[in-house]
Amino acid sequence: MPKNSRRHSNRKRLLITGIAGGLATQLASAIPPEWEVVGIGRRPPQQALKRDIVFKQIDITKKTLEDLFRNEHFDAVMHLAVANDPHLSMKMRHTVNVIATMRLLDCCELRSVRQVILLSSGEVYGADPTNPIYLKEESPLKAIQRYTDMGDKVEFDTYCRSWMFQAKDTITTLLRPCHIVGPNVQNFLTMYLRYGVVPVPLGFDPMIQVIDERDMVQALLLVLDNPQKGTYNVTGPGELPLSLAVSEAGGIAVPVVYGLASPLMKLGWAMGISPFPVPQFDFLMYPCVIDGQRFRNDFGFVPKYSLHKALRSIRRSPHAPMEPDEAPTYTPHRRKRNPARPRPSLTET
Repeated sequence: MPKNSRRHSNRKRLLITGIAGGLATQLASAIPPEWEVVGIGRRPPQQALKRDIVFKQIDITKKTLEDLFRNEHFDAVMHLAVANDPHLSMKMRHTVNVIATMRLLDCCELRSVRQVILLSSGEVYGADPTNPIYLKEESPLKAIQRYTDMGDKVEFDTYCRSWMFQAKDTITTLLRPCHIVGPNVQNFLTMYLRYGVVPVPLGFDPMIQVIDERDMVQALLLVLDNPQKGTYNVTGPGELPLSLAVSEAGGIAVPVVYGLASPLMKLGWAMGISPFPVPQFDFLMYPCVIDGQRFRNDFGFVPKYSLHKALRSIRRSPHAPMEPDEAPTYTPHRRKRNPARPRPSLTET
């Protein structure tokens, strides 16, 4: 066994990539105490943690990733280091989302990591007028047919599924959640819904799905607690029309004629005014509704936050306290809290 692999502890060891991200930070705080958590990323967590973790400043695109696995042992790996910023070049997104993932999974296979959890996205199915009412895990990934810049996400998902069946000794779970929303996550939909005046394509009002970031944390904890190999869609408590989502998030929907507004949106994107490229508007015009029943059946997942609470939380400051009726009510059965536990620290190496 590699040196320093257990740090003289009998606890299982979990590696979380992309630890500076809002979702990863919340997840790290919620990991049960029987796990020792090691978080890696270019930056340390930007928010206070509710438990001890070991932080290592490691860029997963560099050779230091192999050095980490050579010197440390991990029982499980959660890969949350995904580049979603559309302002990044396609080359950079491909390097982080595809090349670095390949290297990470090679390390996991070489070092016989027992469990790997990978986070993809329901967006890989693509928003398309020909989509069925519900997209199942077997549905084709059509995102790049209308938006070629999503090629890195589709390639990431495709490679992960291929590796899943190649690494037979590793229990690999690939999750495709619907839009994750909340004050701590940054993605296309949260940026869009944070506008005060929200443009919506005239004549289009597709059904959309969201899942509260706290429910997504619980979904990841369930997978960690009950390893199962497979690909799963993950959804919140239901779906609602886009216009209602804008209203629930506190915005004012303003209909725009897409054909006339498209040139202005392209100019806004080129000038850095618009937060997302024009092709992303497909998700505001056409349906991309996924079926999360398989995940609920296999893991017993029941989302605890309503669509109203999830959307309302988008505009809350990440550092603001939760409202009384937003307190979580679900905890994995093996998780225990010790109120007398000393204040957690962040160990940086």
